[in-house]
Amino acid sequence: MAPLILRPTSPAHGGTAVARDEGKVWLVSYALPGEVVEAEPRGRQGGVAVAATTRVLEPSPHRVAAPCPYFGTCGGCQLQHATYTHQLDLKRQVVAEAWARAGLRLPPDAAVLGMEDPWRYRIRGEFEAVAEARGWRFGFHRMRSHAVLPVDSCAIHDERIERALPAFARAANELRLTGLQNLLLTVEPAGRGLLWRLRENSKGWLHDEYAHRVAELLPDAALLDDAMSLDFWDMTFRVRSDTFVQTNYRQMLVLYRAALDMLQPMPEERVLDLYAGIGTISVAVARGCRSVTAVEENPRAVQLGRLNARINSARVEYLPGKVEDVLRGVRLGQHDAVILDPPRAGCEPAAIAELVRLGAGRVVYVSCEPSTHARDIAALVRGGYRVRRAAIVDMFPQTYHIESVALLERS
Repeated sequence: MAPLILRPTSPAHGGTAVARDEGKVWLVSYALPGEVVEAEPRGRQGGVAVAATTRVLEPSPHRVAAPCPYFGTCGGCQLQHATYTHQLDLKRQVVAEAWARAGLRLPPDAAVLGMEDPWRYRIRGEFEAVAEARGWRFGFHRMRSHAVLPVDSCAIHDERIERALPAFARAANELRLTGLQNLLLTVEPAGRGLLWRLRENSKGWLHDEYAHRVAELLPDAALLDDAMSLDFWDMTFRVRSDTFVQTNYRQMLVLYRAALDMLQPMPEERVLDLYAGIGTISVAVARGCRSVTAVEENPRAVQLGRLNARINSARVEYLPGKVEDVLRGVRLGQHDAVILDPPRAGCEPAAIAELVRLGAGRVVYVSCEPSTHARDIAALVRGGYRVRRAAIVDMFPQTYHIESVALLERS
């Protein structure tokens, strides 16, 4: 098939741009709205035709040369070819469009909170293992593929993670390990700790010998295989590899500040924190209110959350279980405000129904997926809430991922 000449007109969630050609809609990767590009068809995605840019015929004034040698092959970043200010503009358009599709209007004063330095921000990274002729290496999945691309650098990860990768590969090769699957690394933002977890399916796994050899190769790091410390705002938390942590530490503080500024907890108020995880938001909120009830399904996260509440002397009580199930047992009038940060899929309809039944005066909803955020906010609006404020926080520069937060008040 001959290459297509396409002129994308608007951004799409996923880092692509939307183009129309003779009535057919295309999602074009590595193209910016307003450009003219030559593109190669690459099948379909969610029922829509997909194409990849092969040549830029008329570049956007916002186009830049991507600094990463793997950009365009690795599936990790989608927007390195756009200036950072333009990335923020594109993300705002994507959120506004998601809200419009749900029948909502993104507040015109919704801020887009970006980073001064949009590189080296990830404190956690997951790397796939790949066996090459010269031994094990670690990398990422290729764009729209299950094949692994070995990498030696990644400019969005903390440099300590990048420096650690060859040591973990070298130790595996020296010990002739087999069956490696993936490696999860998390660094302490303010400490020497490097929390690691290697998934493997070999017999007779030499865990202690491997850890010892990696430690020898990384003398500046304190290798941790159980838990590490995460400190912010005079609070300290224990984090494990099997529990969620915001990967962008610097922007986590921006996101939490935006959410707390919207929530405005008062000294006599009781607050519900849904999908509470290890309690970072719960403990932060508890410093300004009477008590926090944290709801979380993951038993490991509940265990850590209770520990984190004790460490910080915070008035946080955990209710373990699915949010929609736990909320059925919560009585009316018990809580004045709600804060929630669900996974990408958003809330179950039953959870939204319970929130509407409880009718708390304020709801602050944090989300990492614009479409489900807009869907759930629209459902809350139908249930009697009004959107008061919204903000977009760029937690993942160079990628399409978007974090947003909204304040709703009972009307």
